Amino acid sequence: MALEELGLAYEHVPLNPRSDPAHRAVLDALNPNSHMPVLDDDGLIVWESMAINLYLADKCGGPLWPARAADRALTYQWSLWAQTEIDRADWNKTRRSGDDHQIAVDRQALIRALGILDRTLEGRDYLLGEAFSIVDANVAASLSQPNEAGLIGWQKLDADAAGLPLLGAWLRRCTGRASYDAVRALP
Repeated sequence: MALEELGLAYEHVPLNPRSDPAHRAVLDALNPNSHMPVLDDDGLIVWESMAINLYLADKCGGPLWPARAADRALTYQWSLWAQTEIDRADWNKTRRSGDDHQIAVDRQALIRALGILDRTLEGRDYLLGEAFSIVDANVAASLSQPNEAGLIGWQKLDADAAGLPLLGAWLRRCTGRASYDAVRALP
């Protein structure tokens, strides 16, 4: 999404490391964690989606990267918040457990965490104000991947139905961008 927003030329190399040993070897050589995505920028290998996005926005500047230090601090804050409060390993473990009670408990915890984001969006279109920036790309992508159709995470949470209308409107603005559509169309 960041590459699309920045208008940068790139080559997307789809890998299927779970079923193709050759793809696994390629990925293992690029990322010791064996996770995607990985960016190769003229030999600089960067992994972790947040790090990739922050690097690209910082490197290229423009409207995605905040000029003010205070806005950069909020960019780091919300990007890390999405990773620590939303993309939680314990919640992903619950998903695979089949424990309906714990799934319901985690869903309520997710809604409480998302309430923080919903309240922050009061009076603004995007996290830093009126303009879309890299922090919006980071947080929106953490909440709803292209295959989740604007719903939040593996629980397929609808923000509006959960009583988070500002979050719902913001997420629709973010996932309605041409860059999001371009990512959705990738193989």
